[in-house]
Amino acid sequence: MKFHESPYINRRNKTIEFYVHHLNATSAAHISLVGSFNHWSPDELQMQPAKDGCWMISIPMLPKGKYYYKFFIDEKVWMEDIENRLREPDGVTGWNSVLTV
Repeated sequence: MKFHESPYINRRNKTIEFYVHHLNATSAAHISLVGSFNHWSPDELQMQPAKDGCWMISIPMLPKGKYYYKFFIDEKVWMEDIENRLREPDGVTGWNSVLTV
């Protein structure tokens, strides 16, 4: 399975794919995608483990706009998408990753 950069806007399938390839993800038991597009709810978008410690999720295409997101690992660690260079301060002590559709 070939993984794309995260996030990957798949216009053909009308989906957006997110991937986590990180040391924290390799040993994780649970990762969710959390962002402004789902009201920062950690229970809605559960990522699935894939090959070689990578996790992934595909969501339906979002309306045009700017969205912020993070990954929530094992219900205790917030992590920005290190594959995505677009990020802005989260207003606390970290970063939000930015997705523009």
